[in-house]
Amino acid sequence: MSSIDGFCFSYNSMASGFYQAKRFASTIESVAKSLRDKSYLRPHKPYTPPADVEQKLNSIFESQLGSNSAQISNGRIKFKVLSACFKEFNHGIPNSRLHEITTTDDIRSFYLQEIDARVPLEKFKSIELPPNVSIQYEYHRFHPETDTMFGGVSAFPRRSTVVTGLSYKKKYAGYTSKPLWH
Repeated sequence: MSSIDGFCFSYNSMASGFYQAKRFASTIESVAKSLRDKSYLRPHKPYTPPADVEQKLNSIFESQLGSNSAQISNGRIKFKVLSACFKEFNHGIPNSRLHEITTTDDIRSFYLQEIDARVPLEKFKSIELPPNVSIQYEYHRFHPETDTMFGGVSAFPRRSTVVTGLSYKKKYAGYTSKPLWH
């Protein structure tokens, strides 16, 4: 306990209130930070919520908790509820988000969200692009021995084309340019 100008407060209650206020903003911030750090290549499986997700969640909450809306503070009960949800939907909450799940509403909002695991380039294939945008999904890589349109002359002379990925080495041939004195 501490007092400032006649007001008494507990550091625990302040920290708890501060945590609760920050918890809701942390979800969006943590996802944005994760995307910045790891890019868009995520290890998630795609998930589309079934049409009767609300009814299934309500039955799980009733059987495990006895009510549809509750605070989940006990770790064992939280484990039972989340295990039942995983068995029902075959979709689990990632470890990085388990600490954010404190109520049944948190579980409900997680299982109502659709997860699209496609990379952004694949998403562009399924939408109609404006007429002034063109995306070449299968690109062409220049090689002076096979490309004869300009007599094998590159736009970037004396620059090698290095192919580093294992899968792309099979698909595209690399090219090492010769120095001027050869």
